[in-house]
Amino acid sequence: MMLRTQVAASLIVPLLLTGCGGIASQAPPVPSSPAVVATVPVGSAPTLLTVAPDGQHVYAASSGSLSAIDTATNAVAATLPVNPNSTGIAVSPDGSKVYVTSLFSINMSVLDTATNTLAPPIQLFLQRLRGGFGWMALSPDGGTAYITNQANNGLAVVSLPSGQGTTLMPDVRPNDVAITPDGRTVYIAGCKPICTPGFIQMLDTAAQRFTREFQVGSYPYRIKLAPNGLRAYTANLSGATVSVIDLTANAVTATVSVPVQPTGLAVSPDSRTVYVVSQTGGTLTVIDAATNQARSSLPIALARDVVVTPDGRRVYVSSERDVVVLNASAL
Repeated sequence: MMLRTQVAASLIVPLLLTGCGGIASQAPPVPSSPAVVATVPVGSAPTLLTVAPDGQHVYAASSGSLSAIDTATNAVAATLPVNPNSTGIAVSPDGSKVYVTSLFSINMSVLDTATNTLAPPIQLFLQRLRGGFGWMALSPDGGTAYITNQANNGLAVVSLPSGQGTTLMPDVRPNDVAITPDGRTVYIAGCKPICTPGFIQMLDTAAQRFTREFQVGSYPYRIKLAPNGLRAYTANLSGATVSVIDLTANAVTATVSVPVQPTGLAVSPDSRTVYVVSQTGGTLTVIDAATNQARSSLPIALARDVVVTPDGRRVYVSSERDVVVLNASAL
């Protein structure tokens, strides 16, 4: 248990604290590339991203603030206070709500997107260690949130909007979750005591039962499913790799090297392109899903998270103080 705690702390705490004091006052330069459409100033790093189902807004959860970015103008439409040290963000399938978790709080912030105002927070049930709630996946009907909780080595199954629910105990310490479009299966990316290799564990949502697990790269920090349902991808934090998973066989079919500390992952709507950002490496890597080869890369200092709009035309990458807007066709 001590080794597990030390491994988690050594990797996660620097990610949460990057940009919170001790950073040079001069902002890093905007990447020089014809792909750059705009840069949008937001709050203090780390900044986590999600995009509305209709593509009209990108939501950026920084440390202590939540910004709604209008994708038509690439300007901030609203900025609201949230708890510091954001650890997860998700938008409801109908686009009406944005949920933000934070490291030390049991209150999940809720944004009403129709008015860009904060709704009453949802109090999550208290764990053995307070807080620890992180990345989440929402059921297709928006009624259930599956939220990782590293501090308590659990997966919270939360009814929305009540916040009531239960905690399931997977065999891995969960870092991130993804859910299939039909809502039947949740994939949990996480670690056992040493994180080499990492693991994916599958949850049957109807039975609330873990069904099987398989190995991926070292310390899987993020997981995304391709929209076509054929593949999943994990960004492996300490392995500096992306694992490509065949969802029919539930096995890794390829491993792609990326720059150091990949912290953000997105798949294009047509499932043809995978976008990976590496925080320490300061890079956006564009992977061709057909060949599992890096097609291009772009330096973005302290790149943390990445999302792609539903039409596939724009890619948004969070950096130290900005969200960089990119033309996908130019990457």
